[in-house]
Amino acid sequence: MFTFLGTSAGEQYPGVFCNCGNCSRARELGGRNIRRNSSAILGNHTLLDFGPAIANQLDAFGHSFLTIDTLLVTHAHEDHFFPWYLRWRLFPEDQTTNPQGYEKGPTFTKPLPLTIYGSERVRELTLQAIKHDEKNHHLEVVVLEPWKQYTAKHVRFVPLVANHDFRQDCYNFVIEYQGKTMLYAVDTAWFLPEAMEFLKGYTFDLVVMEGTFGFNEQHDYKAPGHCNFLANRKAREWMLEENMIQASTPFVITHTGPHHAPPHDECEGLLAKWDLRLAYDGMKVKL
Repeated sequence: MFTFLGTSAGEQYPGVFCNCGNCSRARELGGRNIRRNSSAILGNHTLLDFGPAIANQLDAFGHSFLTIDTLLVTHAHEDHFFPWYLRWRLFPEDQTTNPQGYEKGPTFTKPLPLTIYGSERVRELTLQAIKHDEKNHHLEVVVLEPWKQYTAKHVRFVPLVANHDFRQDCYNFVIEYQGKTMLYAVDTAWFLPEAMEFLKGYTFDLVVMEGTFGFNEQHDYKAPGHCNFLANRKAREWMLEENMIQASTPFVITHTGPHHAPPHDECEGLLAKWDLRLAYDGMKVKL
């Protein structure tokens, strides 16, 4: 099972400091119209991105850090990677009972070993957060190389270079799990030429793509940054033409901003006309 824990762009939906028509309606409607920062989980073990609301998002949809042993990080922007929580994994090797007096912990429960896969910047931020003590935080950081296949505990995956922010390494992921293959393309503008050639070698059972700029067709979705719904539509058409997907393959849009897309209740039907599914926080896709 693939679960969307969060489906907003960085500003969230409604925007944290915005009272425009879309944001106001979303607050009134509630439910699926409220989006938090982009994140997802595969099964109960493999997490994609780790934003500032991740603890609440896991709790809200019946998940827990206690079962997660793999974290794939697309890039180090704070809405996708907020490593402050990692310091609470501290559980010294010699600690066997709840610490008394001065807390050596601070956790009272020894955490499951965690492997974090991400960029060199992700590694730097992680080590800063845990004061360079990987051993007693029970984690390992693997710095990714693009186009190389990795085998994690439950999945195999390949990081693709994303067309997003060339001041740091940013990745999309092709993920294989239990005989199924998925593309997780958040954050990115239109795929780079080398990514397009690489993707042609796969047939996908699920495509997840970002649609930050919504119905804003003036947005240049080929420039580094983000996509709009027009780019999502064209990507689906391209993948169909190249036999990378079938007409029935779920093509799901996430990472939606508030200013160029109406609240979910209205937007969902508009995208359905293009055979695009609009994700919402808590949405599950059976693989």
